[in-house]
Formats: sequence, C-alpha cells, structure tokens
Amino acid sequence: MGAKRNERLKELFLAEISTAIRNINGINANGILTLTGSELTRDGKTLYVYYSVLGTDAERQRKEHILKANNRDIRTQLFKRLCLKSVPEIIFKFDETPEKAAHIESLFKRLSSEDGEKPKRSETNDKPDENPGPRD
Repeated sequence: MGAKRNERLKELFLAEISTAIRNINGINANGILTLTGSELTRDGKTLYVYYSVLGTDAERQRKEHILKANNRDIRTQLFKRLCLKSVPEIIFKFDETPEKAAHIESLFKRLSSEDGEKPKRSETNDKPDENPGPRD
C-alpha cells in the first residue's frame, strides 16, 4: 500500500471513528476521551487508534471498557459509511504522551522556580577571580 494512501486512510478512519464514538452513550460522562492519533499497518489490516482520558484512573479504565465493548459496532459503522473493500481491525491503545508531557512540564516549572529562588552572582557582589589559576 502506498504511503500517501496509507496516510489518507488513517485520517479518514480517525475522523469516522471520532464521529462514531460521539454516538456511544456515556463515553464522555465522568472524564473526557480524546483520540490522539492512529497508525495503520502496512498491509492495511490493523488500525491502532490512540486515545487519552482527562480524568482519574478509574475513569480511564471505564473508557477502555466502553471502547472495547463497542469496537465491533464502530467497525460495522465504518463498513456502512465507507466504500472500501475491507476495513481494518481496530485496536484501541491508551496514549500516555499527554500525561508524560504534563509531568515533564511540571518538572520544568519546578526547576525554573528553584532557579528563581537562588541569588544571582551580581546580587551577592561576588566577583569571580580574574585569574583562577593555582595560588602560591
């Protein structure tokens, strides 16, 4: 399968899955589900759909259960809406990227706040030695 076709199919499938998920009852109750990306295998038989959940771990597990329970219905809707010979198997995978990015961001903020608390050299009137070589 060509790279351009693969990319177009990924985008098409992601848009259609997003539309299909909106119709699932209770999918965004208690935590928000976001589709973050997709990956289509070279043979076009498997589509990995990555998602994240804004909420607690219990809400994430609930969303995972809802997605797995409705996987077949979503695929059936894709068959009906798209004029393709075949629709790939859909596998939903939790995407930890947003959580990791938030953790890294908090580390950067903590580092910058610690850096701001330390006095700078010019504020303490310490001047570096002009000749830092060994002394007699």
